[in-house]
Amino acid sequence: MLNLNFNSNGSTPKYRQIIDAVQQLIKDGALQKGDKLPSCNELRKQYGLSQDTVYLAYSELKSLGLISSQVGIGYFVQNIDFNNKHKVFVLFDNLSAYKEDLYDAFKLTMKGNGSEQIFFHHNNSSVFESLIKNAIGEFTDFIIMPTEDKSAEDVLALLPENKVYLLDKASPVLKKLYAYVCQNFERDIYTVFEQNNDLINKYTRIILSIPNNKGHFNEIIKGFRAICKKYSKPCDLVFQMSDFEIQKGDAFIVVSDKDLVKIVTKSQTLNLELGSDIGIISYNETALKQIAAGGITTISTDFRAMGRSMAEMIVDGKKDKIHNPFGINKRKSI
Repeated sequence: MLNLNFNSNGSTPKYRQIIDAVQQLIKDGALQKGDKLPSCNELRKQYGLSQDTVYLAYSELKSLGLISSQVGIGYFVQNIDFNNKHKVFVLFDNLSAYKEDLYDAFKLTMKGNGSEQIFFHHNNSSVFESLIKNAIGEFTDFIIMPTEDKSAEDVLALLPENKVYLLDKASPVLKKLYAYVCQNFERDIYTVFEQNNDLINKYTRIILSIPNNKGHFNEIIKGFRAICKKYSKPCDLVFQMSDFEIQKGDAFIVVSDKDLVKIVTKSQTLNLELGSDIGIISYNETALKQIAAGGITTISTDFRAMGRSMAEMIVDGKKDKIHNPFGINKRKSI
């Protein structure tokens, strides 16, 4: 049996004390490779612990590569070499050009400090839950782009709170619970236009083209409406760009790249020149937008900075709450 001395007066949770004790026993040579550990039930009964406490401790020891389990047999010491490197579970909603930049920057910053494996949930709550459940006990850290479904709160609660890092976007509730590097969608759009109001002054009407009014899209809409109110500009909100009639003097803020293509195509059909007859500002910087249609102006978070900040937080063991930098790249289209 493991001899554990729990400190009930300290702030360290009991599952963490189990992890620290096993690591120390391995370092001291009291536990050798191949040694069998007590079962979850044995530890629970000996020390009056909950099943979840013991399971969480063993799961993290497995994710560190220190112990392994055999169904129906038990837990064993697998590795007595400590390298303290991270094994990171990365869960994106989907992959796009700008998220590739984010992921590449993350991997480059993590280099030499561990490994990572990326998964995608495609905003499917069932897939999100399944991937996270399968990751428990297999990784040391969890970087998550949550779904916007409320069930994400319960699913994330299955993971060790101090090992979860939110990325890109998350609800206010989740941001209170976990470390993050995220955008502030309402504040970002308001601030960038407040600082660059000359871009829209020469246009008659401002149109926000956006897929829907849910989740973080609703935050963008709030910031857009605040800008329209401040500058007393006629504004339109469009969810179906294919049905919208473009007019000379329109300035578009476009969230979806599919809608961006539609607007550029329509403007060419109507012989409307970008940057004079109509204006276009697209969300999210990509290399292609630097040259498409003579150059598309973008407003964008710095995805490479987001990846670097997340990697640095994990390597340094910090639990920060970071509002990622957001700015504008001015080009011909506005």
